[in-house]
Amino acid sequence: MKKNSENTKKETSFADEVILTFSNKKSLLSSKKIERFIVFNVFLVLTILYVWKNIDDLESRDFIEITIVWLAYGGYNSFMNLKDRKMENQSSESSPEGE
Repeated sequence: MKKNSENTKKETSFADEVILTFSNKKSLLSSKKIERFIVFNVFLVLTILYVWKNIDDLESRDFIEITIVWLAYGGYNSFMNLKDRKMENQSSESSPEGE
């Protein structure tokens, strides 16, 4: 019986953390990473649907364009991750060690 209440508490706390990511309050989860995950998956599904629906009409140039868009998205995502890491490093350097 005790395990049931502990599992429910963990599930509730996970749900609470997910909800907190959409607010201005502190959360253990990263809203940026959740947003990037959702955008990536939507982009992937849309690409697959587009290719599947138009496979008969697509030429090699169309596949090159799709690949270029994905490479641009990958570059943008890498740039944003690098920018986030730099911001985290600057904020950890500027904060006092005692806190």
